[in-house]
Amino acid sequence: MVGLNEKDMEAVIHSYDLKDYYYPTLFPLKETNFLTWKMLEAQSGLKIAADLVSRGATIPKKTREAISRIQGDIPKISIAREKNEDELTEYDIMVAMSSTNPDLKALVEFWAEDTKFCWDGVAARAEWIALRQISLGQVRFTNSNNAAVVTEYNVDYLIPSEQKIGVSTSYTSGTGAKPLSVDIPKALKLGKKLGASYKFAFMNVDTFEKFASQEEVLKKCSSYIQNVSGVQDAPDLTTVNAYLAKKKELYRGLQIIVIDQEITIELADGSRQTSNPFEDDVILFSESKVLGSTYWKKPIDAKKMPGSVADKVMHGHTLVKKYSEESPVKEVTEGIANLFPAWNLAGRSVLMQTNDTGWNKN
Repeated sequence: MVGLNEKDMEAVIHSYDLKDYYYPTLFPLKETNFLTWKMLEAQSGLKIAADLVSRGATIPKKTREAISRIQGDIPKISIAREKNEDELTEYDIMVAMSSTNPDLKALVEFWAEDTKFCWDGVAARAEWIALRQISLGQVRFTNSNNAAVVTEYNVDYLIPSEQKIGVSTSYTSGTGAKPLSVDIPKALKLGKKLGASYKFAFMNVDTFEKFASQEEVLKKCSSYIQNVSGVQDAPDLTTVNAYLAKKKELYRGLQIIVIDQEITIELADGSRQTSNPFEDDVILFSESKVLGSTYWKKPIDAKKMPGSVADKVMHGHTLVKKYSEESPVKEVTEGIANLFPAWNLAGRSVLMQTNDTGWNKN
C-alpha cells in the first residue's frame, strides 16, 4: 500500500492490547525456545506429619510426592484477510485525495482494519483454547470448531473421574437445588482430600444466572428486609461473593469468578458460530486465578526472508505481516503465532456439572 511501511505498522500494532481477554491473566505469557510445552505436575500443598520415634531408632522414610510431566506441542495459530482489487482502487483514490490533506487518519484506519482483525483473531483462538480446556478438562479440534482439523493438537489433562462430579439437584430443573449447603461444600471437601484449598470457582454468565436463581441462594444472600417483605431478586456477583466471604469458616474464602466472553468461530464453509468458550453448566474449582502459562515461540515468518518485501511487526506473541500479490491484485494481511495456554496442576482441580447429578460432558 502506498505510504505504508513497517514503522507505521509498528506504531499502530503496538497500541493493541489483550485487555479484553482472560487468558493472559489465567495463563501468563511465557516465551520458550522450542515448539513444545512441558510442565511438572506435583501434589504440592500436602502437609505430611512427622512421626514420633524412639531415640536411636531408624527414622521412617516418607514417600516422595509423585511428579509427572505433562507436555505437548505448540500449534501454529494463523488468520488471514485480504483486500481485493476494488478495495485497493478505493484506497488509491483516498491516497490521491489526501495528497493535499495532512490528516491521513482515514488512510491509516483503512489498512489498520485488517491488522486489528488479525491481531484479535489470534487472541480469540488462544482465548477459546484456554476457556474450553479449563471447563472440560480437555480441548479437541473438530470440523465444528476449527476450519482445519488438526487432531495432533488435541489435549486431555486426564483429570481423574472422581474429580469430575455432578450436583445434588440440577440447576436447570427448577429452583430447588442446594449450591451453598451441599454442592460447594462437596467440592471443597473433595479438594481437601487432594491437599487443595479452593479459593476460586469459575463459571460462565449463564451458569451463574442459574446458580443465583436457586431459592437457597436467594434466601441466604438476600438482605433481612428483602426476606421479611418477600421481595427477592436474584443476587448479583458482588452480593454472592460477599456472602461467601462472610461465611469464611464454611467456604474457606471461596470467591466466584464469572467468565463473560463471546468468541466467534468461522468455518471453512463461511458459517459462523458465536458462543462463550467456557462450557455451560460447569463450575471449575481452583486454588489460584493463575492456572498455568501461555507458552509461545516467535514464528519463523518473523525473519526477513531473501527477496521478501512483506512488512512485518512482532508484538507480544503475535506476528502481523502485510504483502501484496500481483495476479489477481490483492493486499494480504496475516496474523501468526505459535502458542498454547497450558493448564498446570489440572489434576488438583475439580469440575462440577450443574445440570446433572454426574459428569457426562465430553
